[in-house]
Amino acid sequence: MDLGKSPIPKVFGILHLVFGGLGIVFGLFAIVGAAFTDKIQELQYSGYPDEMRDRMMSAMQPVYETQKWDVISSCFSIVLAVLMIFAGLKLVKYRRRGLKISNIYSALSVIHKLIAIGIVVVIKNPAMQEVSKRLEEIGGEQASAMDMMTGPVAVVIGVGTAIVMSIYPILSFFLLNRVRSRGSLS
Repeated sequence: MDLGKSPIPKVFGILHLVFGGLGIVFGLFAIVGAAFTDKIQELQYSGYPDEMRDRMMSAMQPVYETQKWDVISSCFSIVLAVLMIFAGLKLVKYRRRGLKISNIYSALSVIHKLIAIGIVVVIKNPAMQEVSKRLEEIGGEQASAMDMMTGPVAVVIGVGTAIVMSIYPILSFFLLNRVRSRGSLS
């Protein structure tokens, strides 16, 4: 009994194309946004008196210094998005090469998410705690708002986001490597 071609490669091919396109757009936005960090800082604190503005910008410096990791992550996300697009184009046409490229994407994507978790825990969380401490020294409502963004809440959000974003590459890997899906590819 021949059940015909599995629809899974075509479905994931289309999803890869959509998510890959979005990944490129959002990755580029993140990189462009990082390029304008200084201007954004100026706008953010433009309403403060000069002395307070300088103190606030100085207090926030540890967080701004971690942004290089965001740029690196965004560049890697663009590479992953390009892999997704190549895999998607092949999968839509039921080409075996699409499965190979998709498997590479899945593995690299999960590794990327694990590294992102490490960056949140080891680099970003301590920087945010330092900012919180500096803002407490200055005083004001920024300190209490920053306290909510630091510590366990920031770690849970960062780790949770990485875990949720790992679902798609893992699901893609397992469903595309099922016997019927693989057998549908030429």
